[in-house]
Amino acid sequence: MDTRSEYRKLVSEKGKKEFTFLKMQEYGFWPSHLPTPYERQQNETEEDFENRKKLLDEFQKLSDVISKAYTEKNEIEKKLFSLQKEYQNTWDYEKVRAVVAQEIMKESIARRAERKAERERQKQLKTEAWQKRKAENILFIGRGYSNILHKKETDVAKLEQQKLPIIQTDRELANTLGIEYNTLRYLAYHRDVVTFDNYYRFDIPKKSGGTRHIAAPKIQLKMAQRQILEKILQKVEISDVAHGFVKSKSVLTGAKVHHTSPDLLINMDLENFFPTITFERVRGLYQHLGYSGYIASLLAMICTYCERMPVEIKGETKYIKTSERILPQGSPASPMITNIICHRMDKRIYGLCQKLGVTYTRYADDMSFSYIGELENFAIGSFLNSIQKIIESEGFHINKQKTNILRKHNRQYITGIVINNDEIGVARKWVKILRASIHNAQKLKNAGEAIPHKTKMEIAGKIAWLKSVNEKRYHKMIQQGMELLKS
Repeated sequence: MDTRSEYRKLVSEKGKKEFTFLKMQEYGFWPSHLPTPYERQQNETEEDFENRKKLLDEFQKLSDVISKAYTEKNEIEKKLFSLQKEYQNTWDYEKVRAVVAQEIMKESIARRAERKAERERQKQLKTEAWQKRKAENILFIGRGYSNILHKKETDVAKLEQQKLPIIQTDRELANTLGIEYNTLRYLAYHRDVVTFDNYYRFDIPKKSGGTRHIAAPKIQLKMAQRQILEKILQKVEISDVAHGFVKSKSVLTGAKVHHTSPDLLINMDLENFFPTITFERVRGLYQHLGYSGYIASLLAMICTYCERMPVEIKGETKYIKTSERILPQGSPASPMITNIICHRMDKRIYGLCQKLGVTYTRYADDMSFSYIGELENFAIGSFLNSIQKIIESEGFHINKQKTNILRKHNRQYITGIVINNDEIGVARKWVKILRASIHNAQKLKNAGEAIPHKTKMEIAGKIAWLKSVNEKRYHKMIQQGMELLKS
């Protein structure tokens, strides 16, 4: 057998590397059960490649360390050789070793000092860069509210489609709201304990009993909220069934949508309406419009607040947080925020009502449903359950104590407007009270006494309300009131 010609043939067929490994396996230098590097590389997975890459990186690091150690060893040997020549006549190994060790120690101390100085310099540069970044950007808005400030991507196309202002940075937001940058930093920062409260807080009585908590923003915050309302919120589409806090709509327009004297009228109330709308929901609203998580967080901070309790600490009043951030009932931006957040719920409820022949309107947290037709064909319980499911799936709850189911023989009213008769009106009790006020004021006037200013203002306000509700129906009383107020 011509071994050389066979070898050449195998080399030409398989290549030098593969031929070499075959011979190594043949002579026992490479285990036959293990694949050759060539075969292994051919079948290598992405994970194997990454592992091999990590091993090579570790090998390179180890090689660098060994190389450095050899370099230092060579330097030491050179110094030893130099010292050996210097002291070859009086060679004292221990003395030379001590001198070398001392020099090496000095150099080591110097290197450590240099490294320490460099670390301090880098630390100082990092601190200065952080301080500069903090001064030029809003990086933190309070514990529990800063988690998506890193999301800076804005959906410009979506904002342009809705004709909303393009706001991509905090400084652009400050310019849009017409406030100083430092004012924005202050208004958009949450503190658990403050010495100055940005809200006037007071309670007003409810018609149904109890009190309604109102938080009205102070001037600087109120101006910022109004700018958000005018430049962003009022441009957003809301449902046609919403009649609260919408231009050209009111409790009257909401009542007039319904037929007078329907066979069935259902009034429902959403429980804790404003407190149910949290910081996260308001932030989500702005993100849905197209704003980045960063800008949405700043806008939500300005539009929400938290309940606070005043506490005296060392003679100073502190206001302590007692709730998470929610929508304030008293902010100029809050009503429109509720309408936008309720848009999907209104759409779903309207769709259900359309199928059943029910008329639906909503004024803030008051929802009204009217039906004309045979009640035997209308499953009230099933309808109420369906409405409840929609409301609860949208994050709200029904105040069941305020749900009223009114038929024709009941006094049917929608947000204070009575719709029992062929024309709308107000409650008889309310009319009687106004008639009595006008009568008593007329008696004072006839007796030559002055009518109290407060009484005049109350009568003027109620007459204006009657005029807006149904001027024709209450014409006589309106005229009496206007005659009374002339002098």
